Amino acid sequence: MVEIDIAKLAYLARIAVTDKEIEELEREIPEIITFVDQITEAGGEITKETGDHYNVLREDEDPHATGIHAKEMVDAMPDSKDGYLRVRKIIAQD
Repeated sequence: MVEIDIAKLAYLARIAVTDKEIEELEREIPEIITFVDQITEAGGEITKETGDHYNVLREDEDPHATGIHAKEMVDAMPDSKDGYLRVRKIIAQD
């Protein structure tokens, strides 16, 4: 059985886990891997066929000129400047 470093995996995935959760995962993950191995051993052919499914796209029957609504959108925004929408910064640095 491969040893799994739960704390390292959590760090790489940027997931906060408590010591208690790490203990639980260290107990549960080997059981899950064993279960997946049993399913794999049971066999079955893997198929990549999807049948008759495909993307269905409609024709754009009434296209409008690019940017036709841009001025209205910028004017409706409470805080806009020089034709740009100003929004609150939502990206955090760790």
